[in-house]
Amino acid sequence: MPDFGTRTLASIPDLLAIAPGEGEGEDGWELSDTRVVSLTFELSKTQMMDLLPEGLIRPVPPYAKVIIVDAPDSPAGPYREAGLYLGARDRVQIRNVLLDAIVQGDEQLASSRRCFGGSRRTGTIDLDVSDDGINAVIASEEGELCRIRMGDLRRCDATMLKFDALLVPGEEDAAPALLRYGVRIPLPEVEGTLSRDWEAAMPRGAGVWRQLRPAFNVTAFATFGDARLEFPRVPRARAAR
Repeated sequence: MPDFGTRTLASIPDLLAIAPGEGEGEDGWELSDTRVVSLTFELSKTQMMDLLPEGLIRPVPPYAKVIIVDAPDSPAGPYREAGLYLGARDRVQIRNVLLDAIVQGDEQLASSRRCFGGSRRTGTIDLDVSDDGINAVIASEEGELCRIRMGDLRRCDATMLKFDALLVPGEEDAAPALLRYGVRIPLPEVEGTLSRDWEAAMPRGAGVWRQLRPAFNVTAFATFGDARLEFPRVPRARAAR
């Protein structure tokens, strides 16, 4: 029997205070010259089960992701966010649920909350990209949450990279629900980079980030070029009912 999540959506912070999708553009933010960094790592079952929302299924193996989006311009100005996502299955579909997101800048935070919903808070994301590697430090007002090092970078065909759909807690017909959104990349048109030597460290005291510290590295990559941050919407399967 599969393991189903038990965390009630109503218990997730900021769920009812945010109305996703009220933003500029029809489908989302269209971004240019944007760097997206994505890391996937395995967890133990005990690390994740109390965070898995009700109705979703634990994947095998359990995993989480950190995704950084760094855009020089957006409807909110220069935009940089780092999200922590928990891997899950919605029936047979692979999904990743936003648990926490750090957004740099007060105006950017307000705009991203209004447009994308979810648990988001202000902080800093120091991102350094060079020929030698990619390094990032994600922090909030309580301190450092995650330190990333990506070395041994190799250029790759970006079409071999994968971006699964994301879920954000929100509202559907005034009731708590999981809404679908995503970081969409036109993979044939962007630069792709794989790291063959990387690590993500979550220091003690980093809350949910520390709880989901990596047990085993899976993959780390980056893209550079166009991207779109999609506004949340009701998944097609539910909308068709």
